[in-house]
Amino acid sequence: MHLLSTDAHTGGVNSDLAFSGDLAFAGHYGGFRVIDIAEPGEPVELADVHCNGPQGDVSVWGDLLFLSVDTPQSTPGCEGSRNVTAATPGAWEGVRVFDVSDPAAPRFLQAIRTDCGSHTHTLVPREDGGTYIYVASYPLSASNIGPDCQAPFERISVIDVPGGDATAGLAAKVVAEPSITGIDPFSGASGDFFACHDIQVLTPRKLAAAACLSQGQLWDISNPLAPRVTANIDTPDVDIWHSAAFTHDGKHVTFGDEYFGPAREPFGAIWTYAVDDPSTPLSHLRIPRAEPSTYHNFNYVPVAGRNILVSSAYGSGTSVVDLTDPRNPKEIAYYDMRSNQWSTYWYNGLIIANDISRGVDVLRFSGPETAGARHLPMLNPQTQTFLLR
Repeated sequence: MHLLSTDAHTGGVNSDLAFSGDLAFAGHYGGFRVIDIAEPGEPVELADVHCNGPQGDVSVWGDLLFLSVDTPQSTPGCEGSRNVTAATPGAWEGVRVFDVSDPAAPRFLQAIRTDCGSHTHTLVPREDGGTYIYVASYPLSASNIGPDCQAPFERISVIDVPGGDATAGLAAKVVAEPSITGIDPFSGASGDFFACHDIQVLTPRKLAAAACLSQGQLWDISNPLAPRVTANIDTPDVDIWHSAAFTHDGKHVTFGDEYFGPAREPFGAIWTYAVDDPSTPLSHLRIPRAEPSTYHNFNYVPVAGRNILVSSAYGSGTSVVDLTDPRNPKEIAYYDMRSNQWSTYWYNGLIIANDISRGVDVLRFSGPETAGARHLPMLNPQTQTFLLR
């Protein structure tokens, strides 16, 4: 693993990433940045859009960028402040939409309110050129608990975006709020189940993997407006189900456990399951280095015949794990930045990380395990649109 460059962004919390062409879109708690990574050793910041509202989960679709806000703001626009609660008249939280057709000058289009705001969101592309957005949210703190945001919050919001240009961005709206139910493994009863933290979709198989606060789930999304739970995945060794990713052959799914307690095996691990029979984990792997040690946001390298996972690991930096044998995961590389990595993803021969306090790191992994990886025109890491055999 080699660190090629860092594009600094300090003074705030940096969060998730999305990619299109040579551009990286880096979310933060005050908006997002647009960074040209055509020259990996010399990235260039094209724009830093200031738009108040944590936590800055981002995705891109055509000329549009979507930005999650999960804390009530005084107004829907970028000029608002967070000194309000969900009970404040006019308070807003949800998904903001931007036109990024000119990446040096993004333009705010509209703000779509969703119940409980938007902690994360996931694109579900359609054949007609549009996309749905699955919005995952939950009662994050006392400030956003209100009439439309109370535990148990057993639903998601679905936004319809009819295309990828500014006109479609202005027309985007909530079209469904499907119920998502499950069993709280700690009480063994329904009704105590908390909502989902992050959602991964595998569109060729019409599947979703939902990392929910009390359990992992698999969904049938044949009807994208009405996901159906097909598997509840429970283990007492998971603190919070945080993220998920399918392998590119569609046979396995890996969930991450966000854990902040004392160093204790197996908490904070990644857990891998067979998609067709997720009743028992095939393996787990925990990083044996700095604390807190937890796999946070990750994706699989699009290479046929191997399953190579690239992940952020908070204080343990960036980790590369070989899960080709899902029963025997092995960390094959890491780079410890001596800081805190929020998101790390593979994209077109590079590993891009958004460090919470420092900014965007561009790294390269020189091992043979990723040889022949597919080059992608764009990447929203929570959306997998193809299979590799």
